[in-house]
Amino acid sequence: MARNYIPKRSYFSETRVQKIAKEVMKDCQQDRQKALEMFQYFLKMVENNPEDDKAKAEMSKALDLAQSSNDKVVKVLDMMLKMTQHEMKDKKPDEFSFEQLQK
Repeated sequence: MARNYIPKRSYFSETRVQKIAKEVMKDCQQDRQKALEMFQYFLKMVENNPEDDKAKAEMSKALDLAQSSNDKVVKVLDMMLKMTQHEMKDKKPDEFSFEQLQK
């Protein structure tokens, strides 16, 4: 009988989330590169035939894809920074007075 996988650690542990974010950012970079290659392909088509409206539309879509993949990387970085700040607040020791620090 099959059993459900139960991880020994949390699904959303700090290191696991960082690994997932790194993979997402890597995928976004690859998507951006492919979109820019697609843009160059359609740009050559437009250079050969300036009246090709379909190629111009595809160029616009390629630029939108490249920009959205870049936006996703920024969004992931923003979420990671927020998560790190939240974790730092949680790990922050209680406030000490100056007298306690001298000891």
